[in-house]
Amino acid sequence: MAKKTDWLVVSEEIMAGYSLTNFFRVLWMGRFKIHPKYWLRLLYAFGLSLFTVPMRIFQKQKLRKVLKGRKIKTDPLFIIGNYRTGTTYLITTLSKDKSKGYVSNLIGYAFSFFLAIPKLTRKIIDASLPETRPMDNVIMGADEPTEEEYCLGTYSKYGYYHGMVFPQKFKEFAKYHSFKDLPKDARKWKKQYKYLLEILDYIYDGKQLYLKNPAICFRVKYILEMFPNAKFIFTYRNPYTLYSSNLNYYQKVVPLYTLQNFTDDMLKEEILNHYKEMVTYWKKAKKIIPDGNFLEIKYEEFIQDPMSHMEKIYRQFNLDNWEEAKENFQTHINSQKTYQVNKFNISDEVINTVNAHWGDIVDYFDYERLEAKELTPIPTIRSKIPEKVEK
Repeated sequence: MAKKTDWLVVSEEIMAGYSLTNFFRVLWMGRFKIHPKYWLRLLYAFGLSLFTVPMRIFQKQKLRKVLKGRKIKTDPLFIIGNYRTGTTYLITTLSKDKSKGYVSNLIGYAFSFFLAIPKLTRKIIDASLPETRPMDNVIMGADEPTEEEYCLGTYSKYGYYHGMVFPQKFKEFAKYHSFKDLPKDARKWKKQYKYLLEILDYIYDGKQLYLKNPAICFRVKYILEMFPNAKFIFTYRNPYTLYSSNLNYYQKVVPLYTLQNFTDDMLKEEILNHYKEMVTYWKKAKKIIPDGNFLEIKYEEFIQDPMSHMEKIYRQFNLDNWEEAKENFQTHINSQKTYQVNKFNISDEVINTVNAHWGDIVDYFDYERLEAKELTPIPTIRSKIPEKVEK
């Protein structure tokens, strides 16, 4: 649950360091509905964005020269499972292959200016990041992997996390997940996303990119238009545990990002909507991804034997550097053996909620459907979500 003092935390506001144009664009999208208790957080974010203007200008000028005519030669590998399905463990392990590139926290949170003064930027990021993530105690160093969605959010209105800044507008921001009936926005996103990846390609000198981003699950068809040979890994988890873990995640993270008040019902609605829609889009995506270019990984099997899954990924996708990287993989896997996974009580309320909204997903992924001992109130979903997911 959120702490009563979370509103006093200002240094973890994700809008800090945004381009000024995007800073005010996102505020406009949120209709400037900011609770007074978050004004200090807003001021901190604006101050850092203002402070980094010269750095952003310098970086932009530098990149203008080096990106001219640049082409990404090797299509990326995308990890697109939902939050809390082992994606962080997977990308962190994969990042130990030093022949590949990935988005670090340094890049993710300071994307628009970190190349200007790298040492100073690293100090800013180190000072801003907590030692561990609030929802699961995973280490949060500057070099640890994160999602490129954070990069996108610094200069684009299409970043998923804007909805956590304005949780009262979750539904409005959700229309940019898949760009359904928004072809103009889809074209803009493709252009902005391609620019992001070109910068990453420059940073890593043409190495293949390993990217973890749940939002990409909604945009697979656009990715394939840009990278026809892209590879995809979709991770999934027992829906009853997944719902509990996501609720814990949103309750811990949203209070650190938000600029307005929210309720648990708002969070539950977003969680239920988001995953329902994601699974629907994943089923469609599987039909258009070329044979052999995607994998589905079950969370419970992955954490039991991560090394065999790493080998399967490299073998199926014909990725290079397996022999050189596998020792690094094993070293990291060994270091995680004492890590304590969050434990959740699967209450009657959780069971009833999942059965009501994700029951077809339970069946689709072949999990045992649980039955509650007692009936409990079930969260009402106001926004339209996809109909039944067919087996």
